[in-house]
Amino acid sequence: MTSFPQRGRRAAISTPAPATPPRRRRILPRFDARQTFSVIAMAFTGGMIVATSVPALAVTATDVEQRASVYAPVEDTVSFTPQTVEVGSEAVESTLASEAYDVHEAPPPIVSQVASVGAVSLVETGAVVWPVQNPDRRSSGFGPRDAPCAGCSTNHDGVDFNPGDGTPVVSIADGVVVLATENGGGLGVNVEVQHNIGGQVVTSSYAHMQFGSLQVSEGQRISAGQQIGLVGTTGQSTGPHLHLEMFGSDGVRFDGFAWLAAHVG
Repeated sequence: MTSFPQRGRRAAISTPAPATPPRRRRILPRFDARQTFSVIAMAFTGGMIVATSVPALAVTATDVEQRASVYAPVEDTVSFTPQTVEVGSEAVESTLASEAYDVHEAPPPIVSQVASVGAVSLVETGAVVWPVQNPDRRSSGFGPRDAPCAGCSTNHDGVDFNPGDGTPVVSIADGVVVLATENGGGLGVNVEVQHNIGGQVVTSSYAHMQFGSLQVSEGQRISAGQQIGLVGTTGQSTGPHLHLEMFGSDGVRFDGFAWLAAHVG
């Protein structure tokens, strides 16, 4: 059976609903930390430029309060109370006697003639020191002895100190170097210094020192305690030691250890 639409009524027509337009996505700007840091840095730099370029006087020019200039001198308000000393009525005033004194002219230097350096002017000195540390360490004294080696003397002209190889050797007093050689024969590396001690010419001789250790030269003026070389075993030597000889203007050797013991200090 065929169904026909009824008259007077419209058949319902299904009309599709209009399509909803797609919702637009809102795009936010991307946060860039580097740009933000750059802006902050530029702002800080600009502030610093303003703060450091504007003179301090201009910054404070609007200050209405009266202030003292930093360049104005400050008045010294420090006051001192005078001191007084009270003396009892029983005190007796006395005058101190002035002490007498004499003025002495320095003794004239001694002029010594030395073949290697010529005329040597020696100023008197009073300071005398030991030539090495530990002067009590000695192996051979002054005078007769048993020869320690073939060719060594049986009558020792000096005193042998044994402070150790490489120990500094110093001048016993102020003086002038009259000999400084590395070819001293049996004495090896040898230095001689002339002194004026108590108005007398005294010569000290330092032997058997190390090659290349000389610190002085002929004609040089040196002081007591000044280094002249190092303990060695050059020349006619059986081991490292300092051979010290001492003699006067007559050239006669004497016991250097006994002399130093009486004059040091």
